[in-house]
Amino acid sequence: MIYLGTHSNIIWKRRHEFHVLTYAEEGFAPLNQHTKDSGVTRDQLVAFAYLVNGRNEPGSLYPHALVSAVPRRLIRDQADAVELCNSIEQFYRMNTEIIRATKLLIDFRTPNIKPFVKFAIERSFRSVDVDFIQELVVLDDSVE
Repeated sequence: MIYLGTHSNIIWKRRHEFHVLTYAEEGFAPLNQHTKDSGVTRDQLVAFAYLVNGRNEPGSLYPHALVSAVPRRLIRDQADAVELCNSIEQFYRMNTEIIRATKLLIDFRTPNIKPFVKFAIERSFRSVDVDFIQELVVLDDSVE
């Protein structure tokens, strides 16, 4: 697996090659940016975010869009790396069983990635079997 933390400008042209994992927040947020060209309507995004946040577990727009999300509170309202890591691991299992994406892009920017989020992402790599992932990119605009 290739793990790369990179600035969004560097990977943006290739973003359609990846399945995106972000957080369930509709509006001026990564969820909207990554579904802009997918045909998913604003009403569908609102309903998706509401569902993910209400269930308090990751969800996916797959197969309609190559975008999945963890609950918003794990990124915006808390600083619990363990709980975020558990949610990312749930997504990895969902990906293994259903989505089968081999290229993943994680976008948890708010607008930057907080240290507890970086820790949770790195910990999630060691916690579950992610051997099927060929390339994993974490958007981090603090990287030059």
